[in-house]
Amino acid sequence: NARRGSNTSPLFPGGGISFGPKPKDWKIRMNKKERRLALATALASAAPDMVVVDSVAPADYKTKGLVSMLEGMGCDPERKTLVIVKEATENLLKAGGNVAKLAINTADALSVFDVLHADKIVVDKAALAFINEFYGAEEEASA
Repeated sequence: NARRGSNTSPLFPGGGISFGPKPKDWKIRMNKKERRLALATALASAAPDMVVVDSVAPADYKTKGLVSMLEGMGCDPERKTLVIVKEATENLLKAGGNVAKLAINTADALSVFDVLHADKIVVDKAALAFINEFYGAEEEASA
């Protein structure tokens, strides 16, 4: 007495797939110390492209004012620029929102990708002090 079994068997038309694809999590987990070391190394390698300023706070929310301020610091608006501040103000976010190749980050939300992706990095002194305190004083010697 041969039994038919399930109609979802791979042997039948419209049935399942033998050894079909299985979902897999491709995330790579890193230790906290490794992640901090990677960011500290990325900041050290980006030190020649870094400009330290007193503050990056535009007087108003106009894009033209921010672009002219960045050009005065030696940044080209056609190249990728990363601005690192201690706290992002509303004027800075509004003024930088329309600049295509400008990324604005706070010092506590830095990513290795943003640091390595940028051609020029503008850091204000308060953010640099936070970075040196958090990641060590090695970056200050090379910056």
